[in-house]
Amino acid sequence: MGLIDTGISSIVDLAVSPDYNQDSTIFMLTWGGEHSLWRSLNKGERWERLYSSTLADVDCIDLVELSPQYDGQVVFIAGSSDGSPAIWKSSDNGQDFKHRSVPFTIDTWAVVNDKTLFIGSYDGSNGLVYLTTNSGLSYSTVAVAGSQSLSSIALSPDYDRDETILVGNTNGWVYWSNDNGNSFEPLPQDATSAPFTGTITVAFDPEYSENGIIYAASDTADESIYRFDTDTGYSWKKIDTTLPEGGMIGQLRVSAGGTLYATSFKIDGGMERSLNPTYSLGPTFETVIRGLDDGVTLGGLWLSDHQLWSIDTTNSRLLTYIDSLTEPVILTSPQDKAQGIGTMINYTISNVSLDWEIAEGATEYQWQLDHEKDFSSVPAGFEGSTEASQAKLPALEPATTYYWRVRATEPVLSPWSTKWSFTTSLGSEIVAPMLYTPEAGANGVPLKPIFQWSAIAGADSYELLVSTDASFDNPSITKVGADALTTTAWECDLSLNYDTTYYWKVRARSSDSYSAWSAVSAFTTELPPAPTEVTEVIQPPLSPPPVPPPAQQTTPDWVFYIMGLMGFIVVLLLAAILVLVIRRH
Repeated sequence: MGLIDTGISSIVDLAVSPDYNQDSTIFMLTWGGEHSLWRSLNKGERWERLYSSTLADVDCIDLVELSPQYDGQVVFIAGSSDGSPAIWKSSDNGQDFKHRSVPFTIDTWAVVNDKTLFIGSYDGSNGLVYLTTNSGLSYSTVAVAGSQSLSSIALSPDYDRDETILVGNTNGWVYWSNDNGNSFEPLPQDATSAPFTGTITVAFDPEYSENGIIYAASDTADESIYRFDTDTGYSWKKIDTTLPEGGMIGQLRVSAGGTLYATSFKIDGGMERSLNPTYSLGPTFETVIRGLDDGVTLGGLWLSDHQLWSIDTTNSRLLTYIDSLTEPVILTSPQDKAQGIGTMINYTISNVSLDWEIAEGATEYQWQLDHEKDFSSVPAGFEGSTEASQAKLPALEPATTYYWRVRATEPVLSPWSTKWSFTTSLGSEIVAPMLYTPEAGANGVPLKPIFQWSAIAGADSYELLVSTDASFDNPSITKVGADALTTTAWECDLSLNYDTTYYWKVRARSSDSYSAWSAVSAFTTELPPAPTEVTEVIQPPLSPPPVPPPAQQTTPDWVFYIMGLMGFIVVLLLAAILVLVIRRH
């Protein structure tokens, strides 16, 4: 640290800590008669100069970059020393640098980690890509990427796994390698002429491993921003059709959340921004100029989380932009899938409001309401803008499900919120079923009558009460809760009493709401049947039943023999007695 007497006429390069929100560290390279490397540890409020080209072995410093694994330690700078290309590395956050000579020019580079770098160069005939895995002590075999000097190098978000690299050159070409830079081929692979003109900057979509999408942009006026799908590989597609006339893209950046940013170094060109650059039907781009003075030209673009930095090349100033609207608006009420919302007034539902949390930085919101979840055709009057975090809805239909969403629209767009739904109330005392049968005051109603009533829109079922008293304290029939009826007609499944007056009423219900009870109706069941007269019939006396003949039996022969013998003996005895009597007389 010491007294520093130096001027700053331009900002050459910038490097922002990947953990900027935690360590607040920025490195800035400037020119003002000599190159100076500055560091701020408090978000740019105070700067200290760490290194400069006033040192004996430093001719110039052109580039500064931090390791993606930067934790307050590894810093790389590139330039020339004693007339030859050179790299300097600091392993103590810029307090000390070690010099490494490089045997080729350094046009662009990409730092992989604390020791590994890809360097783009040009030998007068070919664009060349070198790889070092030891901080520049040695380099791998060079790979050719076109015949022009290279302007940008980008690493796949999953480089550690897929080893994929993109390079853009200064003559409209884009090349890629999926073998860790050992070989490169043009995109599209069958291209025989450059797909663009001018200097090209390239970037990967953060979901590249899933969607295969990459981006490229040219600094040629009106060339715009393009998208390429490496899974199909047919052609580049122009996606920013709203780029201001004469716009020239100087740098592309894509956030981890998928938002694409690009600076236009045309005067008053501002920054291009798209929340949905992968959208197949055409992304939505907007030009961000809020906060920029007239005549400002932006050069370069750096990104950490949701904060961006760019250089005002007109006034030699470092500018920053915090994009707080990359996250969707958070909805609060009505709660998702809420039931029974609103109050019935004149047969429609009123007093329904949408509420959401205030989005930081938002000055205006857009809300939408629809019967369908895809919002493909929003009805008239079902969308609007407001500066508040609330919107009062027009009259709605009762017992109807609506879907709603909100997004910020000013100063820039936010993503649409999640889609919530609510179901309006079935209504108040005005909305209730009308009773049809049995008709009010009907007499002679069968003991098992058919009950019928009108339907209510949005009702899932109906509750029925039947009672012999108008207060329904002890109903005879109770069809409520789980026993509620799913139709508007029901045949009684039990017999009512004869000649009895019954009262009945019905109300509609949804999963979490009820209509009012219908008006009470009454009917009287049929009279019991009259008794039947009985006529006495005198029957003649009945004759005794005939006596059946005795049953014949079969007797053995020996029985008849004994019976005959006994009869003979009896006859002899009678004869003897008769003789004795005669003799006495």
